Amino acid sequence: MILRRFRQRQNSRHLRLRVESCVNTILSLNESLGEGKIKPEIIRQFEQLKNSLQYVDDENVDEKDISRIEEATNQLLEEIRASCEDKDLSLLHEGQTH
Repeated sequence: MILRRFRQRQNSRHLRLRVESCVNTILSLNESLGEGKIKPEIIRQFEQLKNSLQYVDDENVDEKDISRIEEATNQLLEEIRASCEDKDLSLLHEGQTH
């Protein structure tokens, strides 16, 4: 029983880290691209998500919600990639590839 709770907490923490990764990726990319390249409304939503994460209990994080956030992040990254086809985007990101 204790081991099961530990595993549930670890899984919940992993889900939270996945959301934080998405949020930080978009906000960092926005900084690298320069203000206005990503719609301000989208950036506000990611900033709001980042600020609200501190109030979310790890136990309440759901895989389906995380998947939707990751899907939205990937879609946004694909749109940015398509709009910057003629530019070298490798200079924008020096960290881990998602």
